[in-house]
Amino acid sequence: MSCFICGEKKLYKFLSLSHQPPSDAFLRAVDLLKPEATYPLELCLCQSCYLVQLNYPVDPEKLFREYVYNTSSNNSLKKSFESLVNNLVKRFNLSESDLAIDIGCNDGTLLSYYRPHKVKILGIDPSSIAKLALRKKIPTIVDFFSKKLAGKVVKKYGRAKIITATNVFAHVDVKKLDDFVAGVKDLLADDGVFVSESGYLLDFIEKLQYDSVYHEHLRYYSLKPLKILFKKFGLEIIDVERGSIHGGTIIVYAAKKGKYPIAGRVAELIRREEKFGLYKKETFINFARRVKKNKLAIQKLIISLKSKGKNIVGVGAPAKGNTLLNYCNLDEDLIDYLAEKSEFKIGTFSPGMHLPVFDESRLFKDQPDYALMLSWNIADELIIKLKKAGFRGKFILPTPKPKIL
Repeated sequence: MSCFICGEKKLYKFLSLSHQPPSDAFLRAVDLLKPEATYPLELCLCQSCYLVQLNYPVDPEKLFREYVYNTSSNNSLKKSFESLVNNLVKRFNLSESDLAIDIGCNDGTLLSYYRPHKVKILGIDPSSIAKLALRKKIPTIVDFFSKKLAGKVVKKYGRAKIITATNVFAHVDVKKLDDFVAGVKDLLADDGVFVSESGYLLDFIEKLQYDSVYHEHLRYYSLKPLKILFKKFGLEIIDVERGSIHGGTIIVYAAKKGKYPIAGRVAELIRREEKFGLYKKETFINFARRVKKNKLAIQKLIISLKSKGKNIVGVGAPAKGNTLLNYCNLDEDLIDYLAEKSEFKIGTFSPGMHLPVFDESRLFKDQPDYALMLSWNIADELIIKLKKAGFRGKFILPTPKPKIL
């Protein structure tokens, strides 16, 4: 395995979360009788450009064709998308003649916020969830994005003033990353801007977000590796922002070289990354130690509560939750079930631990003693919502240090 960006073969494996199934591969009852595919879940550090990446990429056809996550189920994400679109329209003076494209558009939530502004829109997504965007009358191409597809889009729709890829850019297949960026450049208008939002490595390390490691997330970005990637294709980072969604993101604005002035925030954030230690091997060695310590602390807490006869239910069935459940071996002897509101997951079983997924309403009927907050990134709004709805139990936050609220 070599670095996905610079090609360096000297990679340092600093974290192993054992073998796990794809974290969104929920099972039906009949599937429980079949062997379940698992793959190594390991992180490596490139010692040249300092990209953090998975050590074992899984075929994207196995991960995304039957993708079950839909963005409209996350209120925080919807607000974030609305804010992003409004800012893009204002900052880049988008008009009715401009085209905005969302790669990995999912159910079309982000694109829907362009409608009041009369901007032309187009979604691209390979998963079955994209059918929901089509039902909303959002023009959508159900396919993986590529340089070849970009050429077809240019012929039919023209070039784009804005291309977004939110929580998608880290998912692009290792063999197709260069092809993806080349396609973005071809698809951009001369004054076009590519906006990517991905989980931010600094937040990942600082907040001990190891449960955000799963097979869909091939790369964990900081600014220096991204600068190298874009430079290969005549693009440059013109601005950067930090977002709060999903526990912390990096929002990167890239354009064709020389088309826009470069904001001072780019150099400022690189200096902050350097000061934090993102370009030092020791930072990642220490991170792995903290992960192992957290696993033991979670197991100790859950086992202690169960030994006292307490009932514990997992709230939410996010991908990150399955990474944590599988790594910490929290099976049905420890967690009764998962309470979820997504219709695509209710009635299934979680990958790996095979915990049954029930409608969230069951939580209020059963009133378990504890709710394990697997969607910790939206814990604040979830706790308020669950209390208002009548839940009387206590809440467990698993990371960065397990605590009871």
